[in-house]
Parts: sequence; structure tokens; C-alpha cells
Amino acid sequence: MTVLLIRIGLRTVILILSGVIGLHAVLAADELSLPSRVSAVKISVASYERIPIATILAHPDRYQMKEIRITGTVTATQTETIPNRMICGSPHERTTLMVEDDSGQIEIIDHGACGKNVGALKAPMLKTGQPIDLLVRIMIPTNLGSSGSSVEATIRYIAPARD
Repeated sequence: MTVLLIRIGLRTVILILSGVIGLHAVLAADELSLPSRVSAVKISVASYERIPIATILAHPDRYQMKEIRITGTVTATQTETIPNRMICGSPHERTTLMVEDDSGQIEIIDHGACGKNVGALKAPMLKTGQPIDLLVRIMIPTNLGSSGSSVEATIRYIAPARD
């Protein structure tokens, strides 16, 4: 009976230790990705080719699910609170920007805390007339019956435009 209890005790200790080691490995791996979620990441937007807005709007299928660079001026900004907790677990801000370059104008969305903007500069900080460099992800909405835009551009990174 004593030998059986010792075996059960040893197995329990081994299971607990392997669980602690596995948990430590998961947490260590998570710590490596933590800075991208907690603090701002510096990205060289200039390393991406600048695509004119008219080209994006004329051929959105070329840019589907790709990150591209847009440079332009903020012509309008609107921030609203999205109360739906189903989207990202809590109410959050969503900012819509109108950005214009020499070739055209496009609506760009920043999903706030639910989005993927990894930079320090956030959309609600922008002012009308401000020149900016953007890294955006392009998506073509599948609901073609809607009266919205044929392109959805969501912010990945914002930087002040360089002269």
C-alpha cells in the first residue's frame, strides 16, 4: 500500500512539474511578442512603395489582403464609440479618416483598441490638413450589394509625412 501511494505521489509531482515547465515555456514565448501589443513598434513606412489612391481604387484586386503605403493629407476625421462587446470584448473607438493625395481620395478605418495599428501615432490624434504616411491593409468586401466603398482600408501604421 505504501509503495502504491509513493508511486501516485511521484506521478503527481512529475505531472505538476511538467505542467509548470510547459506553462513557463508558453509564457516565455508570449513575452517575446508582448512589446508589439503593449508598446508602439517603429516601422519604416518609407521602405514600402507608395501607391496612388486612384490606382488602389481602380484595381483593388491587385492589393487584396496586402499591406500597402499611402501618403496623403487628412481631409476629414470622425471618431465614434462602438458599444458592441462582441467585436473585441469591450466598447472601443473606431475612427474613420478621409485621406487625399494628388490622384484621389479614400476612406481609411482605424479600429482603435481592436485594430492592428502598432505605431505610437493613433488615428484620433490626427488633425484635418495633416500630411501623413500610412501602412494599410486592403480588403475587398464580399457583400457587393452594399452601397459602401468597393475597398476597405484598415490602418496598420501611421507616421507623419516626411518632406
